[in-house]
Amino acid sequence: MEAIIYLAHGSRRDAANGKFIEFIQKVIQQSSAAIQVYGFLEHAEPSAAQAIETCIEQGASDITVVPVFLLPGIHANIDIPAELERFPDVVFHYGRPLGVDDIMVEILVDRLAEAGFGGQEDETVLLVGHGSRVPEARVEFEKLAKCLTKKIACKVHTAFITTPAFYQEVARKLVNQKIYILPYFLFSGGYTVKMKRELDVISGDIIFCEPVGFDEKLIPLIDKRVREVEHEHKLSSYVRA
Repeated sequence: MEAIIYLAHGSRRDAANGKFIEFIQKVIQQSSAAIQVYGFLEHAEPSAAQAIETCIEQGASDITVVPVFLLPGIHANIDIPAELERFPDVVFHYGRPLGVDDIMVEILVDRLAEAGFGGQEDETVLLVGHGSRVPEARVEFEKLAKCLTKKIACKVHTAFITTPAFYQEVARKLVNQKIYILPYFLFSGGYTVKMKRELDVISGDIIFCEPVGFDEKLIPLIDKRVREVEHEHKLSSYVRA
């Protein structure tokens, strides 16, 4: 029997985890899969291992795992696969993170519009991500920024919280314009608060947009990632046959 596990990072804040659970329940309601569960990589339960065990207890031996992460990185590329290796008797099909997609660009456009962005000559956008040691993450992030630039016809700058180029440094270089800070987070946690506090000392017009969050527009994107895995599984089965 087949099952689907939706894995999020997890937050120390119960409210943030609650938003994920509320969101993923909507995803589950729109899917026809018989067994569907969610889990967290850290900070919350059910853990990844507990989610897998739940699927096994319900009779699943073939599990699709969807990482509900914005970009590839240490967690999506290394930590989750390591969790799956703990269950050698289960056949896993591992999906891609949400990544670059027209749906994601549309959500970012929405966040800018909500903050009052009008695409004027004196306005600029700073897309801020967490940062990762995985080069693929930066490539995907820059690709996303280029897609957003094309959509809004305005230069989108990029910066990170934990790796260069750091958002404080980039923001200081843009102070002669109205800067729209666009946090690229699902779980914002204390990052947004920290950013506002540190950028408050910079003179200039700085406007913070809401983070991506668990927007309902992500539901079809998650379904797309599931279908990609199913297609690859069927294709590989056909090749082996």
